[in-house]
Amino acid sequence: MFERFSDRARRAVVQAQEEARRLNHSFIGPEHLLLALVQGDGAGPQALQSLGVSLESVRHQVVERIGTGPGPAMPGHIPFKGSAKKVLELSLREALSLGHNYIGTEHILLGLLREGESDADSVVHLLGVDIAQVRAQVAALGGEARGGDVSWSPAFGEAERRARQAAGPGPVTTGHVLVAMLADRSSQAAKALEVLGVTTESLEAQLAQIPLRDTSDAPPVPRSVEIKLGGHTTMIDDPDLAAALGAMSQDQLRAALQEVVGPNPERRSGSAS
Repeated sequence: MFERFSDRARRAVVQAQEEARRLNHSFIGPEHLLLALVQGDGAGPQALQSLGVSLESVRHQVVERIGTGPGPAMPGHIPFKGSAKKVLELSLREALSLGHNYIGTEHILLGLLREGESDADSVVHLLGVDIAQVRAQVAALGGEARGGDVSWSPAFGEAERRARQAAGPGPVTTGHVLVAMLADRSSQAAKALEVLGVTTESLEAQLAQIPLRDTSDAPPVPRSVEIKLGGHTTMIDDPDLAAALGAMSQDQLRAALQEVVGPNPERRSGSAS
């Protein structure tokens, strides 16, 4: 799954480990991921900052809630708690639901909020951050590039805003982007299209005749995952869950299943029948 992470998201995960060391903790929890996000850069940190969440307020809540460790954290790798792993799994779901092919800091933030919804004592919950507000801020800020920093021209930034507005709750397609670029007559793209005789009206008419399902802009076909457990076979048809399971290695999937059903699934399934 980590190969999907943007550079900023990877840096946030590394910083979460440093935050755990700073507090002398022997684990990495959602709290450390939040501490890493609020002081980083990217769409996730920007959304938090725009909502008035500061590093000082988060650190205060973390120390007040779980305190600091009795001594320096052990050297070497610090393991993730199950709740932190859940956050990263949810970040993949958030990315897929937004139609993104990468996991950025914004998706980790949304995963944190999703994981913390069921825990009234979570740091995220105590900060009073609303997931709907964050989702709106993430949409307004746009995503972050998988490869790191990207500089957009003013014309492209405006075209992206128009494309998002035109798409509404649905995915932004290349058709939306093309029409949005043509709307700015002074942009480089619009001038080139004008030379070719392309107008907004003719472009929109042509796009209307091309079914989205016949293009690469069509949403991906939901995948199914078949899981054989003992003598039973289960089909997972939920696209987000199927994608999350598909991103796991066999060892990761085996470990996750053993946590649920125990080390001997055949005996368990036999006793249940």
